Amino acid sequence: MAYDSIFKPDLFAGQTIIITGGGSGIGRCTAHELAALGAHVLLVGRKAEKLKSVAIEIIEDGGKADWKVCDIREEDAVKHLVSELIQQYGPIHGLVNNAGGQFPSALASINQKGFETVMRTNLVGGFLMARKSSTNP
Repeated sequence: MAYDSIFKPDLFAGQTIIITGGGSGIGRCTAHELAALGAHVLLVGRKAEKLKSVAIEIIEDGGKADWKVCDIREEDAVKHLVSELIQQYGPIHGLVNNAGGQFPSALASINQKGFETVMRTNLVGGFLMARKSSTNP
């Protein structure tokens, strides 16, 4: 069954939008919504299987979707990713900076490495994606 949005059907027609964390949860749902509204969604995450599965769902529903694996915590990886996406798909019209992570645990149980991993994903990764995506031609 095709996704049905409450918004105007072609609201994002002709636009290319990156969605980090697009392989599950809010990112997956947002990708379906934007694709249903005409956007070409570019799903980004760390797990190819999840990204590919969501892209297939969207394509089966009549939308346009592609995916790329990237660890957004790594500056060089983000630079390469955005440059590659622009070269392959043209200008980027939007970014859904959705990737995030956490350790569902009591504060006393989280070590410094775990805390820093969450901060690198939730803050550094979001910053890197926003900065690089905003400078595309």
